[in-house]
Amino acid sequence: MPLENNYLLMQYKQFILRLFFYLKAHIGKLLFTSVMMIFATILESSIPEITGRIVDELFATTRDSQTAIYYSLAIFGVIALSSIFTITSVASSSWVSNKVIMDLRVDMFAKLIKLPKSYFDNNPSGKTLSKLTFDVEQIAAAASTIWLDFIKCFFSVVILVGYLFYKNWQLSLTLLVLLPLVYLVVKVSSSRMRKASRNVQNSMGKMTHLLDENISGSSLVKIYQAQNQETTKFSQLIKNIRHQRFKVDMTASLNTGFVNTLIGLSLGSVVYFSSTQLIMSAGEFLSFFTAMGMLIKPAKTLVNINKPLQLAIAAGESVFGLIDEEEEPNLGNILLKESKGNIKYNDVTFGYEANSIAVSNINLDIKSGETVALVGATGSGKTTLIQLLTRFYAPSQGVIEIDDININELELNSLRSQISFVDQNVRLFNDTVRGNIALGQIETMSDSKVIKAAKASNSYSFIEELTDKLDTDIGQNGAKLSGGQRQRLAIARAIAKDSPILILDEATSSLDSDTEKQVQKALDNMQKDRTTIVIAHRLSTVQNADRIIVLESGKIVEQGKHLELIELKGVYANLYNQQFDV
Repeated sequence: MPLENNYLLMQYKQFILRLFFYLKAHIGKLLFTSVMMIFATILESSIPEITGRIVDELFATTRDSQTAIYYSLAIFGVIALSSIFTITSVASSSWVSNKVIMDLRVDMFAKLIKLPKSYFDNNPSGKTLSKLTFDVEQIAAAASTIWLDFIKCFFSVVILVGYLFYKNWQLSLTLLVLLPLVYLVVKVSSSRMRKASRNVQNSMGKMTHLLDENISGSSLVKIYQAQNQETTKFSQLIKNIRHQRFKVDMTASLNTGFVNTLIGLSLGSVVYFSSTQLIMSAGEFLSFFTAMGMLIKPAKTLVNINKPLQLAIAAGESVFGLIDEEEEPNLGNILLKESKGNIKYNDVTFGYEANSIAVSNINLDIKSGETVALVGATGSGKTTLIQLLTRFYAPSQGVIEIDDININELELNSLRSQISFVDQNVRLFNDTVRGNIALGQIETMSDSKVIKAAKASNSYSFIEELTDKLDTDIGQNGAKLSGGQRQRLAIARAIAKDSPILILDEATSSLDSDTEKQVQKALDNMQKDRTTIVIAHRLSTVQNADRIIVLESGKIVEQGKHLELIELKGVYANLYNQQFDV
């Protein structure tokens, strides 16, 4: 048990230290917030004394009008001032908490776009989205609501308990029984709440991911009539979230019930002893009893504050875990202004998993301006070679060079600025046509360059027909465009980037035959004076390549021109014959 307690203390300490990093710039506002809430609490805590005096000095004696006005103004003033202090405190706290949310999300997003591709391979997008939406809100509660509740309730308890002992220490002794019992309740419930809260965070991430999958893949779900299957999955997930939330709520409720029972016992004792054993005026009894009654709410809140605090700590593990993730390694310091496009793979080996090999002992020399096609069956290593060239992954063995420079020695952005990429699985952004073509250069790229790229990719004709032309919003992943239009915009984006190395992954696969011919011509023109690597699935698209590299099981087994490889009657010839039923 002591080890568990130490672990919990460590968690609290770590959480507070990490949160303080975001709060330290707002210490002044937090102090102001705390002082305002303390003033409000002091004023509210004076109500029992004022109430008792009203009974003794006004109702139990001659009902003097001046005394009545005095106490009426006193009650009004106390409540009005307390309300002003409370409103000011809440407003200041809200400002701080929303600033913390903003800063956390900015830091999380900044880290997100610097994470290696392996992170996204291993973490569902919904889980990551949940960190930025749901989890960060739980942390912000610790910076505002929890802190305010703690300040208000802590000082309320201290002031009211002190007042009770001042009024009658004998009756107040019953309160001493409460403290160790309440401590035991909180101690027992903390571990249970922490575990359930962590499960809620994980389940919320899974729910967000499932929603994202079904929203983006809604057409697929309908075509395959998978509505019932997906609904069942969602229902099971929601049921689990409900179950975990129920655990948290029930633990908090049991805490509250236990504390209420103890306070009820204390109140009952006060009524009995004050009426039979002690001599108290009606006003004194009312003051004492009112103070004990006012003690119930802050005492309950202090016990229940453990619930949102555990949620915040569990969320902190998730959010700060993301912020602490290792970024893509970028130790290179060589800036490559304009590559010639010479690429070398020197004895390169790599596997995505520890015990698997995706490519093995690859030696490949691609000359500047050469068009090289990578062909082979699915899983032969074509895409892996591109992933390594762009440094999405690092070889476990061997070196990749551009212009005789190890790419690990190149500054990462400098390396990637030399490469344009067009994928068959087009990814467009929920932005304008201009924003997608000028991706990454929206502030610097001129309209003339955007239009030139659009014309070169055969996109300009349909862009001119759009409502706002270049400034037309195209929707999520270009939902307002046809498949061919989306593909042409992706090609326009690569043309506009104007990089010396071009990677094409079946870039014309979504186009009709007429448009494909026009776009292919644009791509042919684009390839002039550029090093081009084509990942080929349809062998008809690479027959004119300067060289065809044939991969099988992660190794280069053949290379040469189309006719040379056909005459070899090897792997390439078999692939070609299968596609064309020769």
